[in-house]
Amino acid sequence: MAVWVILCALCWGFPRAVIASDIATSVAGGVDDRLANGGYFELGASVYSVNKVDVRQTEHQTLEPSLLISGMYQYKGLFVEMVHQSQDGINLGFNFWNSENWSLDILAANLKTSWARPEGVDPAMLSEAGRNNYLMSEESLYIGAGFRATRYWDDHYVFQYRIVSDYFDGQGIQSSARLGKSWQVRNWNFHALASVEYSSSTLNQYLFGVTDEEATELFPAYKPGNSFSYGLELGVAYPISESLVFRAMYRMNVLSDEVTDSPFNESGYVSFFNASISYVF
Repeated sequence: MAVWVILCALCWGFPRAVIASDIATSVAGGVDDRLANGGYFELGASVYSVNKVDVRQTEHQTLEPSLLISGMYQYKGLFVEMVHQSQDGINLGFNFWNSENWSLDILAANLKTSWARPEGVDPAMLSEAGRNNYLMSEESLYIGAGFRATRYWDDHYVFQYRIVSDYFDGQGIQSSARLGKSWQVRNWNFHALASVEYSSSTLNQYLFGVTDEEATELFPAYKPGNSFSYGLELGVAYPISESLVFRAMYRMNVLSDEVTDSPFNESGYVSFFNASISYVF
């Protein structure tokens, strides 16, 4: 379902965004010198809290520590991004056009976690209990390719639209439109980010659907359509020293009925809080 591993964003006082940039980086760190080659690497520790939204999250804990590993690098338009606080996973791609206010990217690979049924199993041959275990699924990867457009205003407002289609396992289309704003109060850098996300019916069926052959009393047949979800994020960053930074953020995503009506679903929203301290190399 949702991606719970959150990867790392630049903030005030450290190297600024380069040409290609996940909006989590741009809104948290500003957009100085977008045309520069370069990047950063970041290592630290974080603690996060998230509500349980899916019965398949069998190892869910309300509060968990995690290792923070983050980085971003670009050279002559080629880029790789693994950005803390991003909602868009890991990106590899190429920036092919820029103007004073616009940046256009090809996303050659967008990686996010997903759900997948065990391979080589015919659910019709399983007992009721066997199909229940089969439907609990296992973690998989969504690997897509697509396009991203970013619009900047005055180094404080950022709009980003992206669309990707899975070519790894035919899971369908994901798209998002996000608008962010940052502002600085002394050494504190605040940001707000609003999001609208689209998922195709193919993707929703892959993630949340149950076919007639798979259905059980616990997980009845369900065929979702396409859907939109809506989110709001608030965050802050503070440079403790030249290379050490503290961040905290809270995000809430309201889920579509196409998701909440699924027999796997346990909540109408995703609530996520993260706090971290990291060292920027």
